[in-house]
Amino acid sequence: MLRQLKVQLVDVTGAQVEARSNLFAASEAYWQLSKAAGVHLYQEGGGWHADLEFKGLPPGVPRIVGTPEPVPTRAEAVESVVEMMSMCAQRDGITPPDPKTGLRWFRFDDHEVPVDPEMLEHFASRVSVVAFDAAHIRKELDLLRADIAGDAPVTAEAWAAADFQLRYDACRMCCAAMAFGIMQVSYDPQADLEPVSASAPGMH
Repeated sequence: MLRQLKVQLVDVTGAQVEARSNLFAASEAYWQLSKAAGVHLYQEGGGWHADLEFKGLPPGVPRIVGTPEPVPTRAEAVESVVEMMSMCAQRDGITPPDPKTGLRWFRFDDHEVPVDPEMLEHFASRVSVVAFDAAHIRKELDLLRADIAGDAPVTAEAWAAADFQLRYDACRMCCAAMAFGIMQVSYDPQADLEPVSASAPGMH
């Protein structure tokens, strides 16, 4: 489908992309059509979704970007992903930022946590040899949430009120999560921790 849709690119000159989060703003420049690996169309939540998947991205950059809201028909989902692809094609001739200098962002409930790129590179290089996994990270983030916000989601206010060491420990664990391809967690004790592919940031 990716090959088929590449011949249907449209003129998006002047189109504006709304950066709805720090995570999106820090990642957008890396989403180039030359790095696209596939297109996914699927029905969920009463409508159609379209995701564009990438390969070869730096640690901490989401590898899937999708439509922000479901659309009524498959044809509209195709139209949406073609527009996303067209925007990404415009970036192919532009060198993306140095991934070693730009902050990454982890969505911890209702707050975005800044992650140092050098620390992230270090964690990512050790994923294959560390003794813990995503389940361990989930438990640690749950404990940190309780310390930061009690029986509630982490917010910007709760984060600011936490002491420095607690925030530092949380930053390290958010960094570890991103090294495993996990870009966000939400306050839901029953939910499983999923990789970024389960919740792609919307492009529009």
